[in-house]
Order: sequence, then structure tokens, then C-alpha cells
Amino acid sequence: MVGRDRERTRRRLLDAASVEFAAYGIAGARMERIARIAGCSAGLAYSYYGGKAELFDAVQSEVVGAAAVEFDARDLPGYAARLYDLQHQHPELARLATWQRLERRGTISHAADVEAIRSAQELGLVSSRFSAEQVLQLVLAIASMWSQAPARGTDHVLRRQTVEDAVRRLVEP
Repeated sequence: MVGRDRERTRRRLLDAASVEFAAYGIAGARMERIARIAGCSAGLAYSYYGGKAELFDAVQSEVVGAAAVEFDARDLPGYAARLYDLQHQHPELARLATWQRLERRGTISHAADVEAIRSAQELGLVSSRFSAEQVLQLVLAIASMWSQAPARGTDHVLRRQTVEDAVRRLVEP
């Protein structure tokens, strides 16, 4: 019972922190507000995670795991469309990624994806007009270009098609 309560508290803290960090970033987030939303004391939140930075890292780790979109260097248009769909369904993911870039100045490692693109370029499946690193960054940018502008009505379908077509044209040999 105690273990389950601990896990439930951790879950509530992660859920509350995800909302808080998406809205305010690391610097603007407040542990007291996160704890209040999670229904526990700030002291308990600190005992679970140590501080905002550690809690943000826990949220990021969970988001990356939960938001995993199958990467396929041989189908970059499909990958971009799946990323667009995910961000359309969960706009907070794009905000968390933006805060990560702004406040941590670090990037999430995409070394395996870059290497897969490089291999696809060597096989002639992906254009070599740009380096593999540039291709990946362009694909990510195209997939997320509407992440801060919610689609209404049929906008989603048109935007998804645009993302897929733009990436297809970018990478076609």
C-alpha cells in the first residue's frame, strides 16, 4: 500500500510538473504550485525530486519515452507526419521541447537518427543536398512548424499533407 501511494504521488507530481513546465519553463515554474496541484506539500515534492531541475529532467525523460515516434530514415515524410500528429494531439510536448532548448541550451541526442539518414543518403534513398544533420533539423522544423497554432476543422488534414509533401520534396534524391 505504501509503495502504491508513493507511485501515485510521483505520478501526480509528474503530471502537475508537466503542465507547469509547459506553461512556464524551468525558471518560471514553482515547486509550491506543482505540489499544490499534485495535492502534496512542497517539501514532499523536493524529497521526491530534489528540485526543479531534477523534476524537469524526470518530466523530459517521461515525455521522450511516451512520445516516441517511430523513426525511419527511409520514410522521413511519414516520420514528419507522425511527429506532426503527435504535436497536434499533445501541444504541450512542443512547448516542453522549446523550454529544453531555451533554458538548458542542450539538445537531445539524435546521433542514431543522423547516422540512419547518412546511411540512407549513401544508398541514394535520401538526397545529399544537405548534410544528414541538416536534413534531420529541417524535418523536425517542418513537422513542428504549426505546433503553436492549433488546427481547426480540416486544417489538420491539410497541414499534415503539407508537412508530408514538404519533407518528401526535401529528401527526394
